[in-house]
Amino acid sequence: WAYPLLDFDYIPTYAEGGFDILFVGWSWGIDWNPLGLFDTPSLPPFGDNFYQYSNPAYDAKLIQYLTELDQATQIGYAKEIQAMLYEDLPAIVLIYPKSLFGFKEGLTGIDGLLLGAGVARYEFWDDPADHIIKYAIPADLKEYNIFVVSSFYDSQWMQGVHGGLYARQQITNIYETQLAAGFPIYSVDQKNLTVEIDPNAKFSDGSPVLAEDFAYTMQLHMTPLVSSTSYSYYGTWFESNASVYAEGDHTIHFNMTDSNAFALGLISFGIIDKSVVEPLIGTYGYSIFQEVPLTGNVGDALVSGAGPFKLATYDSVNSVVKLVPNTFYQDLAGYENALLDEWYITFISGKDTAVAELIAGSVDIVDAQYYPVVADFTPAGVEGILVSDPSHQEMAINGKHPVFGTGELTPVGTPAAAKAVRKAISHSVPRDVIVAEILEGLGAPGVTPCPIVAVCYDDTLEPYAYDLDLAIEYMADAGFEVYTTIITPTTTGIVGLVFLSFLGLASILAFRRYRK
Repeated sequence: WAYPLLDFDYIPTYAEGGFDILFVGWSWGIDWNPLGLFDTPSLPPFGDNFYQYSNPAYDAKLIQYLTELDQATQIGYAKEIQAMLYEDLPAIVLIYPKSLFGFKEGLTGIDGLLLGAGVARYEFWDDPADHIIKYAIPADLKEYNIFVVSSFYDSQWMQGVHGGLYARQQITNIYETQLAAGFPIYSVDQKNLTVEIDPNAKFSDGSPVLAEDFAYTMQLHMTPLVSSTSYSYYGTWFESNASVYAEGDHTIHFNMTDSNAFALGLISFGIIDKSVVEPLIGTYGYSIFQEVPLTGNVGDALVSGAGPFKLATYDSVNSVVKLVPNTFYQDLAGYENALLDEWYITFISGKDTAVAELIAGSVDIVDAQYYPVVADFTPAGVEGILVSDPSHQEMAINGKHPVFGTGELTPVGTPAAAKAVRKAISHSVPRDVIVAEILEGLGAPGVTPCPIVAVCYDDTLEPYAYDLDLAIEYMADAGFEVYTTIITPTTTGIVGLVFLSFLGLASILAFRRYRK
């Protein structure tokens, strides 16, 4: 929608060089932020609202959602937003994908949503049989610390080592304090935050966590010579190194470039011990950021944190990482030491080998990205665990389409008629068939563009049922004379079942390709 169409100042229909309906997938986080997709200020060419959806009530509620700091109130606004999208259908959501993990039977304390979203709380995991969990992954481990990491799998062991100010709570998935003593105090304009650190927080060697450790960690991310993979992200929110600074030992200030309703995630980065890392950089320079952990000049300096675990071994040849409990973690208010004695993440090449190792008892978890099937986990002692992904698949509607966008070419000729056609389309999608027969159970019927894993997901909204009779009623509401047998249509008629069934079949075809 960024390319110029000389005859249009909007995205036209497919016949005119644009699109009618677009099959598209979106990935999200646990915090759902739809800014830029459905709001009026983001209409092309100024933004990515290629749906060309515009609703002043939605715009106003979105602003409330994105500026509200109270989590419960914010969730309420999010549900109102979902209700609008559910009713107006700028996007007809087809399914919410799910991932299939293989587990040894009897594992406890694993929150599936946090696991799938990549923010699992390993301190609550356990295998009561031996207090050891080995997690098999399909990728090499080759990124060495929180400053150079971009891989999903490398970040998994790091989040067990490096604590942050806040962490996702099990089950509810909302934020709770970890290294912080309480929640932030915000300035009136919501751009500046002040956080008090738990005075009992300690690194895994027993040294105290200080406010300067947070400020120094952020300064390293913002230093070009470090080559931090998060440089651009943090640079968006923090103007300079002076934007994050310590006041005394236990007070840290964050001055952001703008207000951010999801600031708890922004400021919950992993930290390192300034008193250890700063002298190493002074002696050896920034090359230590490229060294293998527990080797060379860097040693454990960049992999020692204040999280529930500490790094015990790092096998860079075989891509195996071993974590053991940080015995000082229990000093945090409200926390105990990790339940496990040992936690491993290990590379195993190929699904068949990984599944065989699970069945043999050599590993305890097989990652979903091996793309196993339910039949892989039928042997005794193992089980398949379905976990919702932070994503959805949809049919995006062109809001300027004259039939199901503006409605001007429907017999009734109104926006309400266009909405009726969109509802007819949604009722023509066999979501249950797609989930059961094409995705083989690895999904759930879609409802709105807010994914199931989001803390604000509204589970009171039901998927549009597959009901061709109801779809035909909606088409009739739009003024169409709907025929249930194939005849030559008139200018105001439509071969109803053919049209509606075509859309249902199109969605099935899209998912057959998606599965490939």
